[in-house]
Amino acid sequence: MVMKIRCTQCGSARFVFTDFNEDQRNFHGACCACCQKPLGLQDLLPNTPMDPISQCLLASQKTLRAPE
Repeated sequence: MVMKIRCTQCGSARFVFTDFNEDQRNFHGACCACCQKPLGLQDLLPNTPMDPISQCLLASQKTLRAPE
C-alpha cells in the first residue's frame, strides 16, 4: 500500500512546495500545482493499492542495492 495525494478542489495529483510563510504557521508548504490550493489531510488517499509496474520497479531496486 502507498499513500497518494489528490487535490479535492480540482482533482490534480501534482503538487509543489512553496517557501515558508510566517503568516501561515500551520501551513506545511505543499500546494496543488494546478489550482494552488494548500493541500491538507482531506487531500491524502491512504492505503492506495500500488500498481504492478511500481511494485516491479521497487522490487528490482531492492535486489540491486549494494550490501551494507
